[in-house]
Amino acid sequence: MKRPRRVPEQSRVKAPTSDVVLWRPRIVLASRVEAPTRRQRVTLAGPTAHPDAGEPRFVGSIFSLADAGATLAARAADTRERALEADSARERVSATMAAYRLEASFDEALTGAYRRVSALMEERGLA
Repeated sequence: MKRPRRVPEQSRVKAPTSDVVLWRPRIVLASRVEAPTRRQRVTLAGPTAHPDAGEPRFVGSIFSLADAGATLAARAADTRERALEADSARERVSATMAAYRLEASFDEALTGAYRRVSALMEERGLA
């Protein structure tokens, strides 16, 4: 019977050493368990408070203001031209007064749109 050959210590291959240390998690148990605090109940807002509910009204107010502004601006330009081309002082004064009336009606449209938008903002708690 053959005896196993003994390998000298120097000829053994050493495992390479690494500077990397593997993570060894430790289990930590809590000393006491606390119940979570109760949160306040959440109440859903009414349909008018949802973002989608007010958008058509905002857009409608803005578009109505834009339409009124465009219409009144065109009419005011025509009235100013009429005032410049007027033959008599009476026609000039009449055209100027009409232009002032158009500007006043535009101011009213602007004020009305501002009130509608302000009311919508107050309704949603933004003002």
